[in-house]
Amino acid sequence: MIDVPADFATAAVNRAGQSGKEWVDSLPALVESLCARWGLAVDGSPLHGHLGLVVPVRRGEEPCALKVSWQDATTLHEALALAAWDGQGTVLLLDHEPAAGSLLLERLDAGRTLSDIDADEAVTAAGLLLRRLSVPAPQGFACLRDLAARLPARLNLQWEQLGRPFSRRLVDAAASLAAEYGPTTAGQLVNGDLHYENVLAGYREPWLAIDPKPLTGDPEYAVAPLLWRRFADMEGVAGIRTRLATLAEVADLDADRVRAWTLVRTVDYWLWALGIGLTEDPQMCRTVAGALFPTLR
Repeated sequence: MIDVPADFATAAVNRAGQSGKEWVDSLPALVESLCARWGLAVDGSPLHGHLGLVVPVRRGEEPCALKVSWQDATTLHEALALAAWDGQGTVLLLDHEPAAGSLLLERLDAGRTLSDIDADEAVTAAGLLLRRLSVPAPQGFACLRDLAARLPARLNLQWEQLGRPFSRRLVDAAASLAAEYGPTTAGQLVNGDLHYENVLAGYREPWLAIDPKPLTGDPEYAVAPLLWRRFADMEGVAGIRTRLATLAEVADLDADRVRAWTLVRTVDYWLWALGIGLTEDPQMCRTVAGALFPTLR
């Protein structure tokens, strides 16, 4: 039987109360059942992210990872997305059990991510992955077109509820760009949470993405988290603009769409961060927005 890490258990209870506790309590038996079903042997101590517990296992001589996730809208379609990518730029899905929210994955090097290498190399590697992940989306994912249609009303409401924390022009610009680009979004499979900590060193390829948050739309929508992370590695406004241009070029993206969706997502994230009481991230969003659209400050 595995031991569930205490901090992971506490976070689950804080997030979901009694339901979270019951889920955490069920995990040792669930992992044991899945190991029996798939012929796995536990091969190390569990690791975890925010919503998923990852247990190193072996299937015969093959090193694998058994991931069991709390099921919500952000984890519901992870298996479908990984199956569509089929290991091309992502961790390879070996098997899954939808009812249990469980995935059997190839083993990657969890101790080495794109955050551990030179920033310029990491940005280039992430851009190349972004290009590879831009494939036609199968049915079943949320659509950026629909999200964009709902976004203006939500941004305006949150901005008012938070006491109008920044320029009205930024909210109007984000709403206008969502309304402009939303109706013409592409039908590509997009990882909405591609960032440096979510790209691990692999064995069959140097770098592979994990933990996708998939949707159907423009690949340009995926760029924003690559600006928000490793933020300190950029040198002011010029550094932000250089990174944005590099990502657009390496990933072969439309520069205007990159700039537009990055502002939309940055304003959206800014309001979310303020809403939960963060202090550093809103300032980062202010800097990014100012670098992208300096006349809107």
